[in-house]
Amino acid sequence: MRLPPAAFLIAAALARAALAQSPPPAPAAPNWSADDSARIGDLTRNGRRYPGHHAIVWAPPDSLDPRHVAALVDSLDLSLSALEDLMGAPYAWQRLGGRPVQFYLSPGRFISHATGRGAVLVPIWRVQQGAAPLLHEASHELLATTAPFYPWEPADSLARDSAQARFPLWLSEGLADYLAQATAAATGFHEGDAFHVGGLQHVDSVCAARLAVSPWRAAIVARVGGHGRLDALFTTDRAEAAPTFYACSQSLTKYLVQRIGVREVVGLFPAIAAGTWSAALETRLGGSVADLRRAWLSKLGLTVLADPVPSP
Repeated sequence: MRLPPAAFLIAAALARAALAQSPPPAPAAPNWSADDSARIGDLTRNGRRYPGHHAIVWAPPDSLDPRHVAALVDSLDLSLSALEDLMGAPYAWQRLGGRPVQFYLSPGRFISHATGRGAVLVPIWRVQQGAAPLLHEASHELLATTAPFYPWEPADSLARDSAQARFPLWLSEGLADYLAQATAAATGFHEGDAFHVGGLQHVDSVCAARLAVSPWRAAIVARVGGHGRLDALFTTDRAEAAPTFYACSQSLTKYLVQRIGVREVVGLFPAIAAGTWSAALETRLGGSVADLRRAWLSKLGLTVLADPVPSP
């Protein structure tokens, strides 16, 4: 049916009004692990395997100079041994056990990540450019406890929701960063710096400067030291939110290590799956997590943010 001009204008105006009142669509959630099985399968069938004691590297044939990869494996072996010593490993609760970490260097653009199954996937272009966070991702594998540990691992959806609400993403990411940066500084390993923090010596000032201008400021401060995840990290807003979240997670973790020691912080990880990590931390601190966060923010000169209200 063809509308007369007046009716058409009215209909168009109503449509514009409806669109104006509708909320904008939520940012899409990227799934950077969707192709893990295909990437691992392809490298297992067609790639080259470079074995070491603590690390096994898989790479496409002719993608890297074999001498470069052999040197990388040697460096990883040295650094992962030092990282485990820093952690105080081995522990009975470690999912990895005594197995080496397997590094799959895969073509394409995706976010470097650990799988929780002893495998790390890193875009090969990051290795070629010296920007691969290899020790950070390996730390995740060394810190993973027996399953279920990560929020996505419980079989029941309600249990997954509950686990996600309790999971301290700041501590998981912050300790992986701390271990990687401390180890790299001790061994001379070239660790990628995806968020341009500049290492442990700069992390406090970088966190403070980024928080001052971040639109996610209140939500980040609520999550760093708290429970749950920052949702913006799992949408297309990640590129803007992640540099501040990761820097501040590393900063608070560094402060916590200075208070109770790195092995005491590592020892919190078995309590994460049970949802009792904050009580375990308060026992180690002899005080509340809220007080810890206030003291950390005061050290950064951000006392005004000490009692944040999470953004909706």
